Amino acid sequence: MAAASCALSSSASAVRSATLLSGNQVAAVDRYNSSRRVHSTNKEWNSFTQVAPRSPSSPSQRNTKGWTDGNGVEDSRVVAQLRNIAFAAKDRSEMHAIIGVQRDNWNKLCHMTVNMTTIAAAMLAAMNNGVAGSTSASLGMSMAAFLLNGGAAGFMFLASKFQPSQLAEEQRTASRFFKMLARDIETTLLIDPRLRKAVHLYMDDVMDRLEALDVAFPLPLTPNGLVKFPKEVVPSVLGSTAELSETEILANNTNGWSNAMVQDLKHTAKKLKESDIEIYLGWARNKERDNKRLAMLAPVLAGSAALLSLLGCCQPGIHLAALASACSIAAVFGSSFSNGGQIGMIFELYRNCAGYYEQMVQDIQSTIRVPVCQREDGELYHQKIALKLGRRDNMPLFSSEEKTAGKLF
Repeated sequence: MAAASCALSSSASAVRSATLLSGNQVAAVDRYNSSRRVHSTNKEWNSFTQVAPRSPSSPSQRNTKGWTDGNGVEDSRVVAQLRNIAFAAKDRSEMHAIIGVQRDNWNKLCHMTVNMTTIAAAMLAAMNNGVAGSTSASLGMSMAAFLLNGGAAGFMFLASKFQPSQLAEEQRTASRFFKMLARDIETTLLIDPRLRKAVHLYMDDVMDRLEALDVAFPLPLTPNGLVKFPKEVVPSVLGSTAELSETEILANNTNGWSNAMVQDLKHTAKKLKESDIEIYLGWARNKERDNKRLAMLAPVLAGSAALLSLLGCCQPGIHLAALASACSIAAVFGSSFSNGGQIGMIFELYRNCAGYYEQMVQDIQSTIRVPVCQREDGELYHQKIALKLGRRDNMPLFSSEEKTAGKLF
């Protein structure tokens, strides 16, 4: 009996130990499964919150014309280079504006000095004719009139050579075109890279325009200053003058371009070259011819008045003082028409207007000779040309009955 009870107790303890072991195993399995569920949940959450990288092969990123990298990020080096050019253009614009104000002050000072000096000499010459009997008074007035007329003739010669009104207009125009270049760069950096011109073409274009403006509007008066009375009047060179290839690439309704748009731009460039540019060059030639005559006449009249005043000292009875007074008054009118009327400024204004349209012609011709995929967006470019001409963005830009393409000036 005792043995049987011991066997039964040992078997019961074995059952209990087996039951306890199974419970421990079940608890371990439950903990393992719980940890796997937590790990799986965290992994799924991380995969959900993680942003997938953009594929560089998407169509919106392939047509970037060199402005962005493979991930669609804009090239910071190119942007920094263009901003440096824009800063240089702004600095030049401010510099030319300051010098323009200074040279405009020169023009006003020179004009007032010449007029006051010549009028004083004319008055002295007229008074000298009335006191011809007094030798000492006549000699003093004649010498004073001679010096005043001689000084006025010298001032008139310098004004005729350097044309202060034309110098001021040169600097004002330079300031405007440099400011226009800086704003063009800033506006280009604000629009979508897909709508811009290819980066290498645009970089070359802005550098050519910057260098062309430096040459077209020099700062020194001499020896590299602009010729005030050129033998041949030509438009101002405001852009690149590189020779263009003869091949024209037709558009195929991509990048905003179409063949009808290209034909309209070609017709606009032809009208500008045959009509608008020739009109302003003709006006510039007329003003240059008139200015040259007045620039020669005024110093000659003042010099003649000085010579007559000097001769009046030796021969007071021949009424040379009256002739000297008349020449002085005529010199005042000649100088007033030339410098006070700012004929040199008007000549420079017409020449720059012709240069403005000539630069547009060069831009159109160079644009239609590059591949369509590298051009600026066609619709934006057509609108830009229309606004520069002072017109609405219509197709065509102007009717066949109109004599000129531009309406801005």
